[in-house]
Amino acid sequence: MHALLAGLTTLDVIHALDHKPNTTTKTTCIDHAMAAGGPATNAAVTIAALDALQPDLNADAPSAVTLLTALGEGAIARTLAEDLANCRVDVRDAGDPASSVREPAISSIIEHPGGRMVASTNARIPVDAPLGARLLEDALGSAGSPDVVLVDGHNPDLASLVLQVGVAPEPGPDDDPFARLEARPSHQRVLDGGSWKGWFLPLLPLIDIAVVSADFRPPLLSTAEGGGVADFLRGFGITRTIRTRGPQAVEWWWDGLSGTTGVDEVEAVSTLGAGDVFHGAFAWALAVLHRAGRPLPETPEGLIRFASAIAGASTTRFGTRSWREDPKVGAEVEAFFDD
Repeated sequence: MHALLAGLTTLDVIHALDHKPNTTTKTTCIDHAMAAGGPATNAAVTIAALDALQPDLNADAPSAVTLLTALGEGAIARTLAEDLANCRVDVRDAGDPASSVREPAISSIIEHPGGRMVASTNARIPVDAPLGARLLEDALGSAGSPDVVLVDGHNPDLASLVLQVGVAPEPGPDDDPFARLEARPSHQRVLDGGSWKGWFLPLLPLIDIAVVSADFRPPLLSTAEGGGVADFLRGFGITRTIRTRGPQAVEWWWDGLSGTTGVDEVEAVSTLGAGDVFHGAFAWALAVLHRAGRPLPETPEGLIRFASAIAGASTTRFGTRSWREDPKVGAEVEAFFDD
């Protein structure tokens, strides 16, 4: 199986408190974690973790999870690279080597009983698109065509590259200029839409499935009501939209059908990265179907239940990685194959 992702990589420094912080005094945390983060990065780690639970799935060929990102240089970048290598994620660094900014973004996160505080530099390393194209070509040469593609909207030049994998070459002067946008590869291309970003517009015609949060509000919409979001995306040819709403039922619009799928209640310890885990689990399930030569289901309810179960398990433990040790995760993977 080959999962191909493009997006943001950060260093996440996470602290857990058992009380609301007092800004005038030094605060001692009760737990801490440090790991590579970012929407596409967390999704890549999720896919690799789920894939490792089914080694027989890849008996015919080595499995690969490729992440095209801007990693940068320095001690922090080396730490991120080592962390992701340990997670079995193949990182391809397309950061511009000529840029004066070469250090990764850092997110400092404090979780406490009253909520969460986040300070982040966000995406900061410019990308070199031609370098990204060469890295992508090399990754496809070693791992083969993708079974699923996921982008988080950060680093849009890299997102555009991976979204066009499997699409016909650039049209000639006498060809239909819209043919490239209307072409559909055999694999599904997934958008992680945590929030709206202005550079999404040229990418949307290349998306097959949009998995968005309740905070995803395109321009000109007075509210983020789900039906309006789905209608907006349908205007760009996206006929499959999934809308997560935290612990509430997931809304979906799927090839003319629509509905909601409930999620199981869990005793959440931390919801950090849960949306990224949902996207990763959803993409992994799509990749499994593609590798097996199975068509998409008539409704996404089974895919949503699986992704929600994995995301729910991730909230029952602190940090963004320890959930992988939960026996429930392995049981959910087995159940997915039984279905």
